Amino acid sequence: MWLYCHFPQLLLDNRVRLQPDSNTLPLALYQLQGNQSVIVQCNTLAREAGVKPSIQTVMAISLCEQLQLVEYIPEREQQVLQQLATRLYQWAAKLVLYPPKGLAIELSSLAQLYGGMDAVFNTLSREVDALPIKAQLAVADNPLAAQLLAEYDCPVSLNRKESAQLLAQLPIGAAGLGTKTQKHCKAAGFRQLGELIQLSGDEVGRQLGLETQLYLERIQGRQQQSYNFFTPPESFRQSLDLVTEIPHWQGLLFPLKRLFGELEDFLYQRQKVTQQVSIELHHRYEPPSVVPVALAEPGWRGQSFLSLLQLKMESIPLPEAVIEITLVANELLQSEQHNSHFFGVQQHRHETLQLIGRLQAKLGNNAVFSPAMNDDPRPGNNEFRRPAGEKPQVLSPAPKRPLWLLQPPQLTSIDLWQLRHGPERKVCGWWDAGDIARDYWIARDKFQRVGWLYFESGQWYLHGWFS
Repeated sequence: MWLYCHFPQLLLDNRVRLQPDSNTLPLALYQLQGNQSVIVQCNTLAREAGVKPSIQTVMAISLCEQLQLVEYIPEREQQVLQQLATRLYQWAAKLVLYPPKGLAIELSSLAQLYGGMDAVFNTLSREVDALPIKAQLAVADNPLAAQLLAEYDCPVSLNRKESAQLLAQLPIGAAGLGTKTQKHCKAAGFRQLGELIQLSGDEVGRQLGLETQLYLERIQGRQQQSYNFFTPPESFRQSLDLVTEIPHWQGLLFPLKRLFGELEDFLYQRQKVTQQVSIELHHRYEPPSVVPVALAEPGWRGQSFLSLLQLKMESIPLPEAVIEITLVANELLQSEQHNSHFFGVQQHRHETLQLIGRLQAKLGNNAVFSPAMNDDPRPGNNEFRRPAGEKPQVLSPAPKRPLWLLQPPQLTSIDLWQLRHGPERKVCGWWDAGDIARDYWIARDKFQRVGWLYFESGQWYLHGWFS
């Protein structure tokens, strides 16, 4: 048994799902067919004004002056169909796409898993209803029969005999036959698909041709079929056409939030994470503006990417109004589970990496780094930069050092200080002509501030402050 899901206006419904405000006006998708522009999908407000699929765009505008027109792109609808299949893949592995508006799910292999055919259908239909996109469902012995029933919006029946009866009652015009074959059928007096099914194969072939004979055998499941089962994509890419041109970043926040929500669902369902995404802002005349957003560590929360993008907005002017947004995440990684961290260690690291990500978004990747030290004993020479967030190299225990070094050291008077700890003698650096000969002390001034002093060549210098 197969469940077929037919989405009669998939692209339009998906647009409304991502942009609810677009449904407050009459909206229709149009397509060029030959030398004519024809309506292919329209929302409820447009239908109430008299607009319907298959009428010409000029007539639609005359019926509804406020009609918002958007070009219908079949490839875009196929992308949406793949996204729906990816959502349903966690419930059923054997899916077959019938682009651009339908998909079929094999049910028999799921019956034992879910506890019966009724439970399988209820689970899948509930997930389809939650999309939310208008769907017409049907169940039959094979995908083609289920497709015909779903496209005609027949009642759903899990009983094989009842679904066969529903199939037989389909009018010839809903049987998926070619226009020429339909004319022949009507001329011969056939009105329902069941009348053709009752004929012998030789009789159908003689009257309507071999192609129609083979097609009817497929509907009845008499031909062995091979299926190209759906495999979820290894990357995320979703586009959103904007109803109106948006000239500023603030107006893009809501549609961007929707797209990042879609990315979050995609990553969560597949238990994947990603570290960098790209936002492509398409303009009418200018080349697309590409804005990369990177986290300090791989993640899956859409809000994390959106927060970093908001920090970058001020420094990225838009060359022109935006008409379309595309969100891309190509490098997906397996999500790692952290179950063995005690006392909030992992939580503290997560907060640190969030801060690093915000700083990088605001200041740039090259402006943020992690400090590290080597074994050079000279102050200032033993510090270098590591990539932000990288754990420091473990060194042997070192003497107490100030957090803030003065560059260059400041000349001072010993009368202003009380020496507390020292001296620590440093005579080194001969290996690279940067030799020093100093005695370092930890001292406190009259304001109780703790400084790091050294004596060299008869002078006292302040080299740093302790916190």
